[in-house]
Amino acid sequence: MERAHHEAKEALRAYALKTLGFDLFGVAPAEPLEGQRHLAAWLAMGFHGEMAYMARTATLRGNPDALLPGARSVICVACAYHDPPDGPLPSGHVRVARYARRRDYHKVIRKKLLKLGEHLVGLFPEAQFRIVVDSGPLLEKEVAQRAGLGWIGKNTCLINRRLGSELLLGELITTVALPPDSPETDHCGSCTACLAACPTEALRGPYQLDARRCISYLTIEHKSAFDADHPPQLSGYLFGCDLCQTCCPWNRHAPLQVNPHLPTRAHLATLSVSELAGLDAEAWAKLAEGSPLRRLTYERLRRNLGALDSTAKQE
Repeated sequence: MERAHHEAKEALRAYALKTLGFDLFGVAPAEPLEGQRHLAAWLAMGFHGEMAYMARTATLRGNPDALLPGARSVICVACAYHDPPDGPLPSGHVRVARYARRRDYHKVIRKKLLKLGEHLVGLFPEAQFRIVVDSGPLLEKEVAQRAGLGWIGKNTCLINRRLGSELLLGELITTVALPPDSPETDHCGSCTACLAACPTEALRGPYQLDARRCISYLTIEHKSAFDADHPPQLSGYLFGCDLCQTCCPWNRHAPLQVNPHLPTRAHLATLSVSELAGLDAEAWAKLAEGSPLRRLTYERLRRNLGALDSTAKQE
């Protein structure tokens, strides 16, 4: 039985990497996660800001069995998006986070995980599975670390020794007991580059993110209006932020590798402020269509542009 499950796992690995095109694959046991305590403390400090869904789903996130009763294993996968380094931001333009300059990864990864699940059922007809991609209530970075894909760095991103941290994650929770991979250990060492690079001091300390100060949170998740007299410092970002990743030595030394199923849309790297300001809601929806940018409503687009303009004038 043990040998059969090991062979099945390696068959799944080959199918995931070679046929489906994932860049990383690993298996973790579907056991309660230690990060549940960290999450509870993080929520108690209010670091989640307006993300009320984090509190509502907190009890689910640390227990894969709560998402799929009888869960025994979690198959973890990742797609890389490590583009060449960004150059200086042209005057009159704004940036979009590097992960958002491509197709919506949720749909791409979910579709591939469905095929992986069907392949699993072909090996184990009694298997049940559930797909989770980012928005699902699971501490996915901790599960990925348990599966050996990388470790949770001081910037709270998952970092892989070969590919860096520009990774998009997905999970397949299953009732099949597959042999687990060895967990990855922490390799941040004494480096604090990410803490120094954050202009808003959202990283209150190593491994501790106050989302309320985070540019990514402010531009995407924060739904309220900004204080007109004291708009947040967005450092030229319209949507998301890369600063705590692009400074990371593991990314600087990682090979350029963009998953072919998530090709870069070069026109989204920087966008003209004047052109964005001239868009109506329909034109913005067309520009954002099919990419993670669609999460940014037209109202929040105008809000973000207003904050960028206000801080630019102050400078």
